[in-house]
Amino acid sequence: MKEPIGLEPLFPDRSAGEPLGAQLVRRLRGAIKSGFFPPDTRLLPSRELAQRLGLSRNTVTAALEQLVAEGYLEARVGAGTFVTATLHEERRPVSPGARALPKRAARLVPIKAALDAAGFSSGPLRIGSPAYALFPIRTWQRLARKNLASAGAFLDYGRSAGLLALREAIARHIAQFRGVVADPDRITIVEGAQGALQLAAFVLTQHGDTAVVEDPCYQLARGVFAANGLALQAVAVDDAGLRTSELPADAKLAYLTPSHQFPLGGTLPLARRAELLVWARRADAYVIEDDYDSEFDAHPIPALQSLDRDQRVIYVGTLSKTLAPGLRLGYVVVPEHLAESFRFARALLSLGASAQLQATLADFIAGGHFSRHVRRMMKVYDRRRNILVEILSRKLPSSFTIGPAQKGLHVAVTGPGDFDDVRFANSMPNGERVLPLSRLCVKRTDCKGLLLGFSSGPDAALARSAKALASSLGL
Repeated sequence: MKEPIGLEPLFPDRSAGEPLGAQLVRRLRGAIKSGFFPPDTRLLPSRELAQRLGLSRNTVTAALEQLVAEGYLEARVGAGTFVTATLHEERRPVSPGARALPKRAARLVPIKAALDAAGFSSGPLRIGSPAYALFPIRTWQRLARKNLASAGAFLDYGRSAGLLALREAIARHIAQFRGVVADPDRITIVEGAQGALQLAAFVLTQHGDTAVVEDPCYQLARGVFAANGLALQAVAVDDAGLRTSELPADAKLAYLTPSHQFPLGGTLPLARRAELLVWARRADAYVIEDDYDSEFDAHPIPALQSLDRDQRVIYVGTLSKTLAPGLRLGYVVVPEHLAESFRFARALLSLGASAQLQATLADFIAGGHFSRHVRRMMKVYDRRRNILVEILSRKLPSSFTIGPAQKGLHVAVTGPGDFDDVRFANSMPNGERVLPLSRLCVKRTDCKGLLLGFSSGPDAALARSAKALASSLGL
């Protein structure tokens, strides 16, 4: 039931020659037809309606009775007068014609279609989701309450680059975990990796520039660059990541996931990393290193950024995989000469994330809770990865191959060239869905398979889903 809404269309025109009762019937009927009063809306009682419109109660009562007789209104005993809920007459004005979209909005239409086609995954094999049930909620609540008690300190605008305490905590964390040495002034807090990619595209490129993306590629990164008017140059990946020998000479930006290629899973070896940095210097280009889940690699290769001597690497980190995507917090580390530009651009695009949330995360990292959580979750994810890989190794048909599975939060399974991965992904039982690899390709047509997560668990459900999937592939 909808409550009464505004009365603007009903106020009478006393200078017109039309009787006030007839005016009220006509105006109320028109308000119902146009949708101003939607079905099931309760009108004000006749006495109050008369008082607000400056009419006699008898005039209002007669008008309401007339519309009840016509079927536009219905009187419910003890409840009041309502717009008829089952009225099927057209209530909204017909559009004079479709409006043409602005150029930028029109450019987003095919990008959205491509991302929608990639679909989503659900169930125990879902990708991109940490184990929410194991989130350290009590510790987080305690720290959040402490910061909430001093909320007055966070009510004013903060620094667009982010809370200094959080940037200092992140600087210490990435130095220990990833060998990335950066002054806090070179770190900007953003809303996850997606915010970092948008910020980097805004600062580093202009419409028409060429951007290198991996093929296959993280679909939302591809979408950000295309939405910013960049020309995408897809470079194929193999078991060792991006084929750096195929990099174009005219690109201004390259986006990579070198530690754990998304989605196939390879790790870019040191030789290719060195070749990539030489290319960036020669092409006068920048490299975005998306280090999205490297914390869960027990023996990681140092970050690409730690090898950079020419200030070409933009390092992107996120808390979405290690803690929870709903926090919407990530960070970007930039070379010193770009730090001021990134801070200014951040102020233009957004004045920053919640200061209270940033303060809670800063305490969480500085207090050692984050590193303990990562160590705990690494054991959990190692166990679940082993469950998945062991089942797949035993039950997958011989025509399917398991990709690198020693790190991260997902495993790629590649199939034969005639495998319809899209059809399979959309026809799984029990409402579960997995992500087809072919939907993540930019130009390649030889990449068919499935992307399987294992982090959301629990173990027994993961095992059941893995067995069911492997059996389905064998049919």
